[in-house]
Amino acid sequence: MILVTGATGLLGSHLTAALLLQNKNVRALYRDKSKIENTKQILSYYTNDAEKYLSQIEWHEADVTDYFSLQEAFTGVTEVYHCAGLVSFDQNDSKQLYAINAEGTAHIINTCLDKGVQKICHVSSVTTLQVQTHKKYIDEFSIWKTASGNSSYAITKYRGEFEAWRGAAEGLNVLVVNPSVILGAGCWGQSSTQLITRCHKGLLVYTEGITGFVDVRDVVYCMIKLMGENKFGQRYILNAENCSFKEVTHQLQKNFGKPISKIKAGTFLLNAALVTNAIKSLFAQKRPVINKSTIQTLQSKSYYDNTKACRELDFKFRVVNESLTYVADLYKSHKLH
Repeated sequence: MILVTGATGLLGSHLTAALLLQNKNVRALYRDKSKIENTKQILSYYTNDAEKYLSQIEWHEADVTDYFSLQEAFTGVTEVYHCAGLVSFDQNDSKQLYAINAEGTAHIINTCLDKGVQKICHVSSVTTLQVQTHKKYIDEFSIWKTASGNSSYAITKYRGEFEAWRGAAEGLNVLVVNPSVILGAGCWGQSSTQLITRCHKGLLVYTEGITGFVDVRDVVYCMIKLMGENKFGQRYILNAENCSFKEVTHQLQKNFGKPISKIKAGTFLLNAALVTNAIKSLFAQKRPVINKSTIQTLQSKSYYDNTKACRELDFKFRVVNESLTYVADLYKSHKLH
């Protein structure tokens, strides 16, 4: 029995679909029953019989922040894919980020140890890896540096990864994947798919920050293959290409037939937007879309090295433009329905 946490999220849903299509027995965790529709929708991207495969999932209601809610769900489980996590760069979410990404992972690791789970794939993030002074590219040997500019998201993902390695020290077979920004269809408007929905609505500005991007289907493939090959005690950066936000947003705008954004948002413009956004959110009683962590992300330039995953898995990642076209086409289909 294979258990997937975060099975109603973007990565977890695509992973669940892939496992089902390989005729695996899947047990999936959910917190909100209505979110199971996400998994059904994503299954429909892979098969014309989504209902059939959805019915094969053994669903368990549980919350990674509640240790005791996990006990029954983990009984009889042989392997775990820990995909559950919160993605947010809003400092107001710091407590929730810590509860889910750090403490939640500790609960998952402890339950695996308690229940005799054979192996686990922990989904971390490239944000836990930081550039070294003598290197341009960030690889698996890049180490965490404590700094005032680290976002709460990065800090809590790092602490979650620390819990995974603590589990390994206690005898659990652990492997860690560090994906870059995941491009995938479904769960529209959530986490990384906000980039898709905002480009469809139209963007007036662009930024020239650089980061890594990777197709969700490639992340899923690598995770399953790494688990099958028992690559324990290892971490793998999963990244297709390092692209600027300008390149990605412009490609999406072309795919959607939207005007190409021509205004570069530099430091001054982004900070002005931060103030304006904060004032608007104050009167509208909504959280600001732009914050200091968002600005730092949009302006920073990070380059990730995927050599290890490509070499050890004999694998070639899809190019980013292919992924963007695939996702945009499915989003346009989604909007038509």
